[in-house]
Amino acid sequence: MPRSDSPSSLSSDLSKLNLAGGSRPASPSSSSASVDSAIRREAGRGMDVLARSGSGGGEGGGGEGRRGEGKKVERDRFVPNRAALEASTSSTADEDSASGAPKRRILSFAEPPPPSSVTLPSTDIRLRLARGGGALKPANPAASAAHKRNLAGLKPERVLDAPGLGDDFYHNLISWSSANLLAVGLESSVFVWNATTGTVEQLCTSSSEADGGSGDVQSVRWSEDGAYVATGWADGTVQIWDVESGSRLRKMGGHAARVGVLSWSSHILSSGSKSGAIFQHDVRVQQHKIDELNGHVSEVTGLEWKPSDGYTLASGGNDNVVNCWDWRVGTGTSGDTQGRSSEPKWSKRNHDAAVKALAWCPWQPSLLASGGGTGDHTIHFWQSTTGARLNSLKLDSQVTGLHFSPYSREILSTHGFPNNNIAVHLYPSLTPIGSWPAHDARVLHSALSPDGTCLATAAGDESLKFWRVWEGRKVPGTGGEGGKKGSKGTGAEGLEGRGGGKIR
Repeated sequence: MPRSDSPSSLSSDLSKLNLAGGSRPASPSSSSASVDSAIRREAGRGMDVLARSGSGGGEGGGGEGRRGEGKKVERDRFVPNRAALEASTSSTADEDSASGAPKRRILSFAEPPPPSSVTLPSTDIRLRLARGGGALKPANPAASAAHKRNLAGLKPERVLDAPGLGDDFYHNLISWSSANLLAVGLESSVFVWNATTGTVEQLCTSSSEADGGSGDVQSVRWSEDGAYVATGWADGTVQIWDVESGSRLRKMGGHAARVGVLSWSSHILSSGSKSGAIFQHDVRVQQHKIDELNGHVSEVTGLEWKPSDGYTLASGGNDNVVNCWDWRVGTGTSGDTQGRSSEPKWSKRNHDAAVKALAWCPWQPSLLASGGGTGDHTIHFWQSTTGARLNSLKLDSQVTGLHFSPYSREILSTHGFPNNNIAVHLYPSLTPIGSWPAHDARVLHSALSPDGTCLATAAGDESLKFWRVWEGRKVPGTGGEGGKKGSKGTGAEGLEGRGGGKIR
């Protein structure tokens, strides 16, 4: 049968959708009028609630004609017959009551849990965390073990006499090699002490040279493989010695004043002078000076290559400046600089005294620590990539040396006036672990053993002491354990049960 689209047919279809269903059917005319009236009210009121009349809750026929009859019921446009829906819900609830089922709200709270059979002092986790009690363990077991160490009463495992050891802040007179040999500069001579066998040999002396000598030794530094030792002298020369044969391999001049600090990076030897200049020597070639760095206006007092990359160099000076040089893009002022610039990567002037102490972190390679001398007493921590200062630690003594532990997240500092002590702090919290008096004079020189557990210190009281600070354990969060890479011996083997001695 063909479908009719006349208005009367449409009204009839709409009336059939009436959910409430009045007691009498709505006429086509009244239904049409009701639909038209509803459209007009919707246009005027938008999303407002429509009020309809009717005793039975009907929405259909005669809506306009029965406006005054019965009770008004509010409905919204999206529910065709709210009254019928509520009636259905009420009917369901009445059926549940009649059947004896308990009345429960949809979002009612669950029943409380039964009481525990075990009585605890406090079950509130917040109180337990605040008190630090219970069975909660610290997140870092190594840090907890560090707090239990009694460093305040630490005693040296060995003491050596070092007569003639200079009491000069600008000298660097001890260095510990990866082969477990300790080089010590005493006046015009350099001695090598074997930590494994306990033997001492004189390596060189300036008075024996045919050219009249180079004065007193100012600095010593082992090459990374432990086969050669570089020495800096008062006349501005740098010498390289073969320890096995006891012979001098070469003597390199160029500096206008004493050479107080040295640092190796593979075949590149850096030397810092009192003039403020830093020379880069390639020890493989005849024309050894390949670059010159001029970033200090006073004596260069600290020099450290970053061991993890071989091209980042940190320097400290008596001008209270810390410089970081990126040797890939250059920094030099010599004739053949390969397009390098004459400026450091970044330069910092946060210290108020000379910067001698510099240390790179082995388990966070981008971390550099620098320590200031008298009048500063501060350790600053730098992000070497950006030059940002990460943290600072104010202490009560002149900072003369810095060493990161390869086994735990700790940093050790040696000090001069007024306390002449050694201190260990956690990093990055900088919580003090312990400190102890070390010498009767300023602790001016320090070196870490190749296995990273023992510290050698030398002072103006002409003594050399060895301290067992760390045990060889793994650093949390890193893959490093055991001794330093490339080490051929350990300080532990050479120091146990040897008592006192004398270097002469």
